[in-house]
Amino acid sequence: MEAIDIRKKPIKKDDFVRYIGTGVNGKVLDIIHYSSLDGVDKNSKIAVSNQDKFWIKIDKTGLWYLSDSLELLDENDVKKSKFEEDKEEKNIEEFSNDFEEIEIDSSAGIGGG
Repeated sequence: MEAIDIRKKPIKKDDFVRYIGTGVNGKVLDIIHYSSLDGVDKNSKIAVSNQDKFWIKIDKTGLWYLSDSLELLDENDVKKSKFEEDKEEKNIEEFSNDFEEIEIDSSAGIGGG
């Protein structure tokens, strides 16, 4: 039995995946069977619908996700997302530099109208 994503592709440790709920992506750190996660009563029966499910932990959030709520990413998707993250960080830095040049004068309007 192996963990599979929403498109029925197998997920392995060190693969890159995207959580379809929020779009967050990351590298697979760990994979465990649904019933193996701490806090699950080992003596209780697992619903038939959950017997083939796995929990996947990804590095970016450190959270566990059900394998069928993840999408396996190929190499092109991973490179694209890294580029977008770098681009976003640069824009934030440029934006913060603009604030340093703004001057606020004490003669600005006061009162509520």
